Amino acid sequence: MSVQQTNFNIIQGDTWSTYITVTDSVGSLINFTGYNFQMEVKDRQGGNTICATASLGNGITVTGTGQIYVVLSSTQTANFNLPQSVYQIVSISGSGYRTTLAQGWFQVTPSVF
Repeated sequence: MSVQQTNFNIIQGDTWSTYITVTDSVGSLINFTGYNFQMEVKDRQGGNTICATASLGNGITVTGTGQIYVVLSSTQTANFNLPQSVYQIVSISGSGYRTTLAQGWFQVTPSVF
């Protein structure tokens, strides 16, 4: 597995979602049976302020072999730091092996509403 470095543009307070497809080193889709997932959005790299979180069953859904769907509500993205917030999504195997699947930043634009 390689870490997907993906950055997003978002209007603060909009609902956000994305699909993430994960393959192993030979390109085969990962079977996520027995895995857990966590996502954190923070105010800055290495920061202590958590803007939003998601986990399996609470914003993260396994939609098929090697694929997860992540959604953050408008209430959650309203807490994103201007002008930028950072995120990381990790998988945790049944034996506790933790792997970063995706990371990057949200370029946040204030809403006019």
